[in-house]
Formats: sequence, C-alpha cells, structure tokens
Amino acid sequence: MNKNIAEEGICAQTDPELFFPEKGQSDKTRAAKRICAGCPVRRACLAEALAEEGTAAASHRYGVRGGCSPRDRAAIAQRRAERVA
Repeated sequence: MNKNIAEEGICAQTDPELFFPEKGQSDKTRAAKRICAGCPVRRACLAEALAEEGTAAASHRYGVRGGCSPRDRAAIAQRRAERVA
C-alpha cells in the first residue's frame, strides 16, 4: 500500500485484524467497511487496490481495502472490463 495512504487512512489507527476477517466473519467485514466509509483516503485506497486487482496473486487480494471486500473489488473490476470490451 502507498505510504501516504497507509499513514493517512483511518485504518492506521485501527486494529488491522478487523480488515482481514476470516471467511464467515461478515460482522468484521461490515465493521471495516463502516470505518472505510468515513476515511479521507478511501477513494485513493480503493483505486490502488483496483489497480493491483488484476496483477496481484489471489493471496494478496485478501482483506477490506477502500471500503470494499475482495468480492466487491472483483465485481468492480469485472464491470470495468465489460465497459472497455
């Protein structure tokens, strides 16, 4: 993650475990998304995560970033790809 985004994000002041919930921990995912919703660098964080979406190994696409879960980011990336095609 970009150093400025990491330093300015609300997540820097929050337990990082919250942003990496285990499968089935939808309560943590929702809580992380709520935190991201009020973050001043949410858009930049999401843009960075989406830029990495197609190039990162699946193991690096884990966690809530920019207010989106991996599934959310994959759906956004898919919609973008469909618009380009």
